[in-house]
Amino acid sequence: MAVDAKNVLVGGPDQATTGAILSAPLGTDLPVLPSEAPSAEFDDSGYISEDGLTMTPERSMAGIKDWSGATVKETLEEFNGTLAWAHLETNEAALKNYFGDDNVTVTAATPTSGKIIKATMGATEMPRKSWIFRVKDGAAKILIVVPDAQVSEQGEIAFTKSGAITWPITLKTFPDAAGVNVYIYTDDGIYSA
Repeated sequence: MAVDAKNVLVGGPDQATTGAILSAPLGTDLPVLPSEAPSAEFDDSGYISEDGLTMTPERSMAGIKDWSGATVKETLEEFNGTLAWAHLETNEAALKNYFGDDNVTVTAATPTSGKIIKATMGATEMPRKSWIFRVKDGAAKILIVVPDAQVSEQGEIAFTKSGAITWPITLKTFPDAAGVNVYIYTDDGIYSA
């Protein structure tokens, strides 16, 4: 196969109509095309920090040795896939992702106060949800679909005058019924005539 510079992509957010990171309850219909609109159950998380999204596959292998002690085979012992990012917006969806859906309540605006979002932090289990991540480079698009995942780490939050508040999280993925943790769909953006 010949080299082709059109296949060199950057990982910008695809947020023309929605944010680039969306979550929904487990069992929500998942898109399978980068151009497909997500179902209405997906909540838009808003802007993400300039560090973008990182995906980290981790494989732990175990060696099988023969009588002489030489490793003759490696078998998969454990697989973990994580995705990490920092929410740049302080909104209901971002705070639900950071603190957990059940730990965020919203009170509508009144004549004497604006909309109030209350978030609580404690020893509570984070919900498992379905996630989609939308990436683009010009006409080329990437759709990352995570059918089942749970926030496993909440990063440090800095409240400073010189920088935006971000809500960093790490998401641990779990295998679906097909044994797949993460699906990645690409569309090169070049349509047939």
